[in-house]
Amino acid sequence: MAIKKAKKAGTQKQILGRDKQTRIEILRSIAESTGLPKVQIESVFSALTALLHAHMRKRGSGEFTVPVVGIKVRRVKKKATKSRKMVSPLTGQEALIPGKPARMAIKLTALKPLKLAVLE
Repeated sequence: MAIKKAKKAGTQKQILGRDKQTRIEILRSIAESTGLPKVQIESVFSALTALLHAHMRKRGSGEFTVPVVGIKVRRVKKKATKSRKMVSPLTGQEALIPGKPARMAIKLTALKPLKLAVLE
């Protein structure tokens, strides 16, 4: 397991390991730290997912901020691109890059709480 527990002044503090956690390990870790059953933790994440999908749909607001975590999810429009010619740097021959149609994309932005966590 990628999580180690250390006792410090009578309180338990979780120290994350260097290994990437699986979905089950993440749910187990949250369940242990909050004292809630894993089923309730999964239901919270599924409700958060349903809310996020509702905001990202065509008639939704197009913007959703995950509270406390510090992530903003936005739906952005990408413009159509024309096909163009390019000279390949490896072979020196001209190559044709096909155009792309207009499309919707998702952009994630790190907010202040997440940036502060990375800097610590």
